Amino acid sequence: MNYEKLTNMLIDYNDKDVDVYIDYLKYLELEKDREGKAKNWWFAKFTEENASALFKKVNKDNLVIDGDNITLTYKKKVIVFYNYQAYKNLVLMRYPESMIDLQLVYEGDEYSFKKESGKVIYKHDIADPFITNKILKGCYCIIKNSKGEFFEALNNDDIQKMKNTAQTTTVWKEWEGEMYLKSVLKRACKRHFKDVVSNAEKIDNENYDLDDVVLDSKIKENIENATSNEDLGNIYKAEFKEISTEAKKIFLKLLDKRKKELENIETDDNS
Repeated sequence: MNYEKLTNMLIDYNDKDVDVYIDYLKYLELEKDREGKAKNWWFAKFTEENASALFKKVNKDNLVIDGDNITLTYKKKVIVFYNYQAYKNLVLMRYPESMIDLQLVYEGDEYSFKKESGKVIYKHDIADPFITNKILKGCYCIIKNSKGEFFEALNNDDIQKMKNTAQTTTVWKEWEGEMYLKSVLKRACKRHFKDVVSNAEKIDNENYDLDDVVLDSKIKENIENATSNEDLGNIYKAEFKEISTEAKKIFLKLLDKRKKELENIETDDNS
């Protein structure tokens, strides 16, 4: 990528934001996998025009793609991924006095929630926080500011439906707790702060495909992690007869998409 050209394309934007973005792009370009190959094979096809357009879309909210709170990933095309902190920052920019409490709830925790005369009153007694392999039950979000007091909660069934629509399941596998928190905060913001997060939500929703909800996320994860056509063939043999008729179309679509991705990776490695 020609970073000088990209800098000139973003000449009207904050220099510090542009520098942060370009530093992240350079990291993506140079990042290697365990075998020393380019981890982000798609970057070679990522143009200055593409990079500029994504920066401008995100910067409408005075946010920047920094490789931390907002990152880039590839699914059919390069897309933007927001974490829960990005949504939190959006609310705080509009309502800096906000108290935002995001919590995971595990088996053994004791909790109670109620809303009384517009006030959210809640109690959460956390069981031993140092126990390993705790069973996650759900999550909740409390937001209190000059606009009001708001409560949102998601259980595991809610989360599973969201997970099934995700175009990439890797982040769910590696950062399950973080994704629970993002999901409940995003739901709360959509419900109560739509005007604040509408642009970010539109961009971030490209990470989800509502048509894929009928296919279990574990199967999607296996397809996504396949490293060869043999892997894909084994997944087909193991799963095709077992899944519902409704899910078969999505299943075949994802297999074909992963096959093409693997072909692209092989082509880039040989070039």
